[in-house]
Amino acid sequence: MLLAFGYLLLANSQLPTANMTRHIIAGILLLSLSVLTYVQFQLLVAGVRLEKQRFDLRTEDALLAVSDTLNLPGSRSDALIERLKIRQIEGDTVLVHPISDSIEALLKRELVHRGIRADFAFAITPAYNGQVLLASQRYKPAEFDFGKYQARLGNHIIGNCHFESVLHFDVFNLFGYLLGQLRNLLVPSVLSLLAILSCLLLLLNILKKERQLNAIKNDFINNLTHELKTPAFSISLSSKMAKESLEKGDLQRAKSFLQLIDDENKKLKTHVEKVLELASLESAHHNLQKSSASIHALIQQLEAEFRPIIAERNGSLTLHLTADPDTVEVDAGHLKNALHNLLDNALKYSPSQPIVEISTGRDGKQLQIAISDRGIGIDPAQQKLVFDKFYRIRENGALSKGFGLGLSYVAQIVRGHGGKVLLESERGKGSRFIIQIPN
Repeated sequence: MLLAFGYLLLANSQLPTANMTRHIIAGILLLSLSVLTYVQFQLLVAGVRLEKQRFDLRTEDALLAVSDTLNLPGSRSDALIERLKIRQIEGDTVLVHPISDSIEALLKRELVHRGIRADFAFAITPAYNGQVLLASQRYKPAEFDFGKYQARLGNHIIGNCHFESVLHFDVFNLFGYLLGQLRNLLVPSVLSLLAILSCLLLLLNILKKERQLNAIKNDFINNLTHELKTPAFSISLSSKMAKESLEKGDLQRAKSFLQLIDDENKKLKTHVEKVLELASLESAHHNLQKSSASIHALIQQLEAEFRPIIAERNGSLTLHLTADPDTVEVDAGHLKNALHNLLDNALKYSPSQPIVEISTGRDGKQLQIAISDRGIGIDPAQQKLVFDKFYRIRENGALSKGFGLGLSYVAQIVRGHGGKVLLESERGKGSRFIIQIPN
C-alpha cells in the first residue's frame, strides 16, 4: 500500500512538468495559427489583386467590343444617336430610355462571354463634362464610380452627335464579386482555420480542466496523507505501548492497546477500500453483478444501521416506502453502499439533531429513491460539481472533511444501472438526492 501511495505521489510530482510542456505546445500552436492566418490573408490579398487584374482586362475588352458594336450603322446606333442629341440639345431630364435596355443586354452578353457575371450599371456622358445623357435602370448617381471603367464611342456616333461620348461602366460591390470568384480557395481555407482554432480552444479548455483537476488531486493527496498518517501513527504508538504492557505482564492494558490497533487498522482499510473501489468502477473490465433485489429491504437494512447513530444525536429517520413493486435488477451491494454514502452525507451536513427522510415511488418505468435532509444545503454554484471525483464542498471558505469520493461513487453506481441521480438543494434548508433506476 505504501509503495502504491509513493508511486501516486511521484506521478503527481511530474504533473507540473507535463502541464508546462502542454502549455508550450499550446503556445506554439497559437503562434503557428497566427502565422498561418497571416499567410492565408496575404495569399487572399494576392488572389484578389490577381483576380482584379484579370477582371480589368476582361472588362476593358468587353467595353471595347460594345463600343465597336454600337458604332456600327443600324437601328441601335441610330436610336442611341437620336437619344444623345435630344438629351444634349433639348435638355430632356429622362436618363433611362428603351435603348438603355438594349445597351445593357449587349454589355451583359459581352461580359458573360468573357466569364464575368456581375451586377452592373452604365452611364454615357460627353467627354468634356460629366453630364449623364443616358443610363441603365440600376444607375444610382451617389454610388456610381465614373473613374474605373470607360470606353469612348466610335466615329460614327461622334460624327452624328457632333461631340465625343464616353461609355462608363461600374460593378456593384466589386470586392465582394472578386472574393466570390475565389470562393473555391477561400471557403476551404476559412473552414480549415476555424477547425484549427476550434481544436486550439478545445486544447486550452482541456488544459484548464486538467489544471483544476491537478489542484483537486493535490488536495486529495494531502488529505489522504493526513487521513493515513493519523491511524498509522496511532498504530505505531499503540503497538509500542502494547509491547511494553506485555513485558510488564499487564495483559488488560495490552488488550486495550491491541483493540485500539484493530480500530485504527479498520480506518486504514476503509480509506484504502474507498479509493480502490472507485478505481475498480472506472475500469473498463468492471461489471455490476445485477440480480433481482428488493429496494425496500435494502433501505430497511440501512435504517437498522443508522437509527442508533441518529437517535444518539436526538434526530429522526422517517421512511415512506410506497414503490410497488419495489423489486428491480440491481447490484445490491454497490447500490446499498451508494445509499449508505448519501445517508452518511445527510448526517455529516446536518445540525446537531438531524432530520432525515427516505422515500420510494414509481415514475413511469422508473423506480425512484429520495433521501432528504434539513442540513446546511449546497450553494447553486457547487451543485454541478459535487458529483465530480475528489470535489469537496466548501463551507465558509474551508473544505469539508473526506476525500470527495462519496458522491462520485454514487453517480457512477447509478449510471452503471442505466439511471441518473438528481440533486435539489437550497442553502440553509437542506438537500434532496433522487436516484432514478429503470426497470
